[in-house]
Parts: sequence; structure tokens; C-alpha cells
Amino acid sequence: MAFLIHQLDNLDYDEAEPLLEDYILVAIADFANSPIGQACIERNPEGGSWIGTFIEFAYLYGGYTLPKMTKGNVQEVMEYTLPRKLTLLDPSDTDGAIDELVAFWTFLHDKYRLRSAKAIAKYLQSIETKFPQWMFDPQRGGIAKSFVTQGMAAGFDMTTQEGVTAFQEEYNRNLPARPPMPPTVPMLPAELLTESFEMTTAPPDMQRAFEQLGLELPKPGERVNPMQLVSQFFGGLLQMDPDAAEELMASLDEEEEGVANAAELREELQRLDWNEAIALSPDHQATLQSQTITATAPGTILRDLEIALAAIARGVPLSGKLQHMPAKVAADINQRLSQPIAIAMQRPVQKSYPNVHGLYLLLRATGLAQVVTEGSKAKLVVNPEIHQSWQQLNPTEQYLSLLEVWFLRSHPEMLGEERSGRMMMGDRCLQAWPFLTKKANATFANYAAQDRLAYYPSFYNLALMEMFGFITITPGQPDPKKGWRFKKIVVQPWGKAVMATFDAATEVVASNWPGILDPALPLGDLQPLLRPYFPEWHRCLALPTVEFRPGRHVFKVSLGKIWRRIAIAADATLADLSDLIRASVDFDDDHLDMFTYKTPTGLSVKAFHPFSSGDLYTTEVKIGDLPLSVGGTMEYLYDFGDNWQFSVVLEAVEPEPEPPKGFQNAKVKKTRQTKGKSTKAAGNIIESHGEAPEQYPGADW
Repeated sequence: MAFLIHQLDNLDYDEAEPLLEDYILVAIADFANSPIGQACIERNPEGGSWIGTFIEFAYLYGGYTLPKMTKGNVQEVMEYTLPRKLTLLDPSDTDGAIDELVAFWTFLHDKYRLRSAKAIAKYLQSIETKFPQWMFDPQRGGIAKSFVTQGMAAGFDMTTQEGVTAFQEEYNRNLPARPPMPPTVPMLPAELLTESFEMTTAPPDMQRAFEQLGLELPKPGERVNPMQLVSQFFGGLLQMDPDAAEELMASLDEEEEGVANAAELREELQRLDWNEAIALSPDHQATLQSQTITATAPGTILRDLEIALAAIARGVPLSGKLQHMPAKVAADINQRLSQPIAIAMQRPVQKSYPNVHGLYLLLRATGLAQVVTEGSKAKLVVNPEIHQSWQQLNPTEQYLSLLEVWFLRSHPEMLGEERSGRMMMGDRCLQAWPFLTKKANATFANYAAQDRLAYYPSFYNLALMEMFGFITITPGQPDPKKGWRFKKIVVQPWGKAVMATFDAATEVVASNWPGILDPALPLGDLQPLLRPYFPEWHRCLALPTVEFRPGRHVFKVSLGKIWRRIAIAADATLADLSDLIRASVDFDDDHLDMFTYKTPTGLSVKAFHPFSSGDLYTTEVKIGDLPLSVGGTMEYLYDFGDNWQFSVVLEAVEPEPEPPKGFQNAKVKKTRQTKGKSTKAAGNIIESHGEAPEQYPGADW
């Protein structure tokens, strides 16, 4: 069977999941039949499992497919996903893993010419000695995995109820002493093994899980040992039906569809006693209480953002696909900032200046800057409404609004990094924070050493950390033709206090921040958490909203060199527009479809056919509600097998034509309609250019 490497691309999860197992088996067979695969088999005859595990976890937890995978995606899988989600019985289980994956990606480069395969193979080679350590690092795996790992290390079979119970009894007998363990085995922190703590209000997902297991959680205020809770949970889990247990664990790993309404969750968090919910150290509390926020303290972010706003006051032209600023503009902004970055690149681009790249991210995520299209060219301009809201805030409100936008509303996709996983910037900073705080300061002898931070948190997030006052960075002299060079990073008390607060709060909400669940909510997630320390935080920055736009919308729909001009009413839906597009090229309607467009902040929105599985359906989106400016583009994908991709450009919004006199009050007889379709005549095809392609070329029926 031929390996269809692009088979999973552009498929919804529910469509791809049944194909995944066969896809993996055929991929491994394709690799095994190649010269590179044969050589790998000679070195490791029992190989193949790591390739399958990698493909499966990359898709299930990141949505990454092989052809579209980047080096950053692979780094996320190897350094975060696998250590967190996969429990191994012995360090030797990682033997041959990197060799197998390097060979596989080398094969993909040679046979399929995947763009990132060579860089991915090189990265995998660089982590050969680190990967086994990551897989048994309790900080990467979390408390549940640490519990299982520790039990196995003590000689207990943690795959059975008897083994879990025996380890729990052994642990209880040894309290307050630690169970005897080999010194090389990763341990839970001593205080979690030997001490009891006051129970706080459990996160909603924890409450639901214990209720489903038939277990009673301790009441807030009762003394409880975390290890006893974990062992109780796993004991209950092993008594469940295996399928039900797997479903329960998946619901804890993933963001649940049944999570409480985001607005209701916001209200719940506002009522929460955060002093009771999280325990900050006296030093962190003192740091927060003593901090006064100004344009230059605790960092220069407010001053630097004003510099960036001034630079785009008259509009700045943007590049085509990524919509980045020209290198000349980025270089000019860099020189004006509080901490300019030195680079020695011959052909720099916006992201060559991580400080400017980070500010651009905040401008887009806040809506202070917006992309407008003039003809075929895009410009970055100041959004007057959001800027007016910004100017009405005091420095504390400006700083803390920016902090919330950065942590909870910013995503790499806003910078053009399309395949970048689900984690927002706050999560990415949390991932890198233990490394930055492991020593009094972090030093970097060369470019290879600092590349450890290129993806988590990313260089632009490092630059933002400095501008927010979390860290200080000692710059180095860049090598010829090289980019930003830094020699040392020192974490500041302010950064430690804020990150400790955010980390603890994220645990309380189980990462389900209301603003992430529903980006349409106004800012305010962090306000009840931080306002006790900053009582002057009364207002938040207003975020951009999309108002319904009446009128006849005229789209130019292109498929390769042919195009059609279609006019459609504002209160028609994307489902109506899809009917017109298919009719314009004489395609039948027996396949699924999908529209993809961008929000004002640069995030992608996918609207699916009503018979698909998705969060948003084409029958629910009215044309007048689309966040497209005139000149803006969206994509229409029809038939996930043949992948007919149409470009849909909004050319004009015209006044609705007046109805003929005498018909204002006429009643229209309703006709039978298909599921989810509008009853009114939604629009019409007003111009055609080029002959439509055959929908099924070469078909014989």
C-alpha cells in the first residue's frame, strides 16, 4: 500500500482519527522498506514503536501532521508532550528512540522533500542524551506521573489495583519518612511526601473527576497529604472500565467541551478567595505590594509600546503572507527602544529583532494596531477606538492589561506561525521559567547554548520578559551574519513574584482561563487575582469587537486562474455563500467544506459544514458578521479528499438594493429547505472569468 503522506492534512479530528492507526502502520512500512530504514533495523531490530508514538502524540496533542511539521512543533512534542503524556517503565525504554526518529526524518527528507525535515533531524540528534532525562523528569511529567514512576522504582506493579494499593500502604507506613528509593530515581518534592496542607477549593475538573470515580474530596480547610489524594485517584481509576478510564483521563488532559460557560466561570473566579486558593511566599507578597507601576518600572514596556505606536501612526506597509513590517521600519523602531538589540545579519526581517517582534505581537493581540487592505496591499495602522481606550487608562491599568493580553490572549499564530500548537504565551513562558530560575543566573557560552530558549519561550518572549521587568539580559556581540546574542539572564524578584502567582492561579483554574475559552470576553481574568495588590486597577483595555455590517457583500472568488464575482446579502450565511461558489463552477454538493478566516487580532477561525464535527458551523456565521475589511481574504475548502481551495476576497460592501414599489409588504411563500440552509435567495453570480475545471477529471461512470 502506498503511503499517502498528505492524507491527514486539512482533515477535522473526527475524520482523521479513524485513519490514524493505518496511516502510522503504512508510514512505518514505507520507512522500513527504504535503505535508510533497513540500516536502522539492522541497528535496532525491535524498532518502529517510537515512530508510531511520535506521529500519534504529535497529531493527538498538537494537531501536527508530518508534511506541515516544523522544528518548533517537534521540539514541543519531544520536550513537553511526550514527557508529560507518556509513562515509561525503565530508562532503557528510550534506547534507540532518537536514532530511530533521526533516521525516519532523514528518510522523509530524502523521499518526500519535506521542507523542515533536515532541520528536524539535526535537532533530534542534538537531544540524544537529553531525551531520556526529560522522560523521567518529574517536573516535566507532573505529580501523577511522578507518583506512578516512584511506585515502579520502588518495585511495585503500578499497572494493577493491587500494585497501587500496596505502594500506597508502603507509603503510609513510612510517613513521615520517605520510602527508600534509589538515589537516581526522580522523586516528588519532599514536602508533598511528608507534609499535609490545608485543602483549598478544588478546580472544577478535579471535582468532576472525583465525583465520577465515586470518591469524596476533602472539604476546604481540612488537612490533606497530596500523595494520598493522588494514590486515591489512581486506585479509583484502576477500578473503572478501561474505556471509561481512558475517557476520563482524556477529559483531564484536554480542554473539555463541557467546561462551564466562560462568562459564568469568570464570575466564579471573581468570587473566589484567591488568598486562600493560592499560597504565595511572604517575599513574593511583599514584592507585589511594594511595586509601583510607571512608564519605566518595573520594566520599560509602556514606554517601548508608545514608541512602536508612534512608528506606525501614519501606517506601515506589510509583507504579503506573514504581514510583517519592513526590515527598515523594524530596525528604526529597534534603535529607539530602551534596550536596542544588536544584530549582524545581512538581510534582516522583522523577527530578526525579537524586541520589535514581541511589540508587534502585543499591538496585534490588543487590537491597538489593525491590518487594513488598500487594493492588494496591506498596512498596519493604529486602531483609533482601541487607542482611545488605551489613553484613558492609568499606568497600572495599562501595564496589567498588557500583561493579561500577553499571557492569555497572545498566540504565535498572530505572528504568522500557523502550526504552533494550542499553548498561549503564558503557558510557553511557564514552560521555560524553571530553566531560567534553576540557578542565580543563566549563562550562555555561544549561540548553540542560547538556542535552548529559541522555541520555549522563544526569543521574542524573552525580549518581552525584559521589557515587562521579569528579567535582565546581558547582551553579547553578535557574530558576523548572525542575529541577537545574549550572554546572561538574571531573573528579577518582580518576575519571580508574578510568575509564581500566575503559575499557582493556572493550576487553580486547570488552565481554563475564561478569556482563552471565549476570546470574545473582555479583559479581566487576572483582575481579581492582582487587584488586591494594585487597587488602582479599575478598568481594562477594551478589545476589538466585530459589529454586524449590513449591505450587499461582493466577493471575488478565485480557483487558480479562473474567478467568479458573487454578490450576497449581509444576513445570508457562509452556507449560502458555499452554495453559490459551488454553483459558479458547476460542482455538486455531496462533499463537506470549510471556510477559514482571520479575526482582527490575527487568529484563524474555521467554520465547518453543518454535517461535520466542529465548534462553529457555516450555517451559524452571517456574512455581515465576518471580521473582513474590504480587500480582506478568506479561504474556502471544498471536498477534503480532492482539496479544492478557493480564495475569497471581499471587494466591496454596497447598499442593499431597494425592493420594487408595491412589494414592501408582500408575503413570500416558504419552500422546503435542506438542513441548516437559508430560505431566502441569498445572492447571485454577477460575473465569470475562465472555464470551470472538471470536478472529477478522468472519472468513468
